[in-house]
Amino acid sequence: MNKLLQQLLCWCIFFTVTACSSIQEEKPQAQVKAIKTIRFIDDTETISYDTLIQLSSTPQTALLDSMAWEFIRQWEIKGMTIAVSYKGKLVYAKGFGWADEERKVPVKPHHLFRIASASKLITAVGIMHLIEQGRFTLDSKVFGEQGILKRYNAWLGNKLLESITVRHLLTHTAGWWNYLHTDPMFAPVQIAQIMKTPSPPPFDSVMRFMLSQKKAFPPGSFYDYSNFGYCVLGKIIEEVSGKDYETFIRDNVLAKMQIRRMRIGKSRYSERFPNEVKYYVASNTPKNISIYPPHDSASRAYEGTYIEGLSAAGGWIASSVDMLRFLSYIDAWESPKDFLHSQSIAQMTLQTADSSQIQRALGWKQVSAEKWWRTGNLASSNISLTRRSDGFAWVVITNTGSWRGSFFPYEIEGFMTRALQKVSFPSQDLFEFVKD
Repeated sequence: MNKLLQQLLCWCIFFTVTACSSIQEEKPQAQVKAIKTIRFIDDTETISYDTLIQLSSTPQTALLDSMAWEFIRQWEIKGMTIAVSYKGKLVYAKGFGWADEERKVPVKPHHLFRIASASKLITAVGIMHLIEQGRFTLDSKVFGEQGILKRYNAWLGNKLLESITVRHLLTHTAGWWNYLHTDPMFAPVQIAQIMKTPSPPPFDSVMRFMLSQKKAFPPGSFYDYSNFGYCVLGKIIEEVSGKDYETFIRDNVLAKMQIRRMRIGKSRYSERFPNEVKYYVASNTPKNISIYPPHDSASRAYEGTYIEGLSAAGGWIASSVDMLRFLSYIDAWESPKDFLHSQSIAQMTLQTADSSQIQRALGWKQVSAEKWWRTGNLASSNISLTRRSDGFAWVVITNTGSWRGSFFPYEIEGFMTRALQKVSFPSQDLFEFVKD
């Protein structure tokens, strides 16, 4: 773009922002209708997407802005994105800090972040969608003669594995065991060596390693958080749909929600997607073995973590706006119309649970009468996604790890709970201005 066009673009943005700021606050609905879609160009990324910052910058929300800046300063977070909705309508979306500190790219609402274990909620919705289509049930067997994945039966090292159901996988109660005594999805180099395959290993190699273990526990006997179990759910989606996991979710789930930019992330910095933030680990975080030969030490933000391998359990990248739109289609509020049937949402959130039995949420981390909550944590990112019974929902994602590890989303949750006690939002729906 030559200098003249750049100058014209800058003047257009100036006059648009000036016009927006002159609109009276007491008529928020008029404010939304009067403002045309605002676009910005990030020259360092050579991309152009809608920006919602001006629409979210009001005197009512200024306190949330200041609290967010203080939060990232306190926790040494490079960059963070926040989106807030009320009964399915987006009322606030902003970024804070750096999407890429070295290149001085600020976080904007469109930036994509790793969402870690919040990916499990996406996978659970994909599974429930197939159940609604009658392809299988929550109590369908995964292995064995009638199993969905019966073609893997030859690898089974213990008959107990034939009792695993789809519900067991969704609730982390499948009874897996392995002699490495570690999460296999975070041990790709070791498993590749054991299975005599190049690193990073294909998921079938991880499957064969786990299924061939001679020891297992009775499915349903106890809870043990399992990334591997959710990756097996991804394999079920592939087996039943005839599509690879990512394609099925993008085409058959996310596209129906008008979400088109979410995808499985990459482990290498050089392969990051347009709009994707750069990731950082907390100070003093030890390095890991690179998943790629010659297996030198590598940052856990990149080649020290196998993002593609986490896939259905923790591999997705999304913007906060993407994730809040996704939530709006499974939140049981009137608008927009939910993607899943009300019975499926009730099953996922235990609204139909038998109080005489121990029941666990499907895809969600915690559910109660007050809120549904999903978190995610990697050495390089954190997410907290909440749907509250008072109609508010929010998503907060960071591009930096924390010394608090998997407990850091609790800090995010506390910060947002305090903020919403003090902050009011204009009556608007910013989803109308989001163009994927």
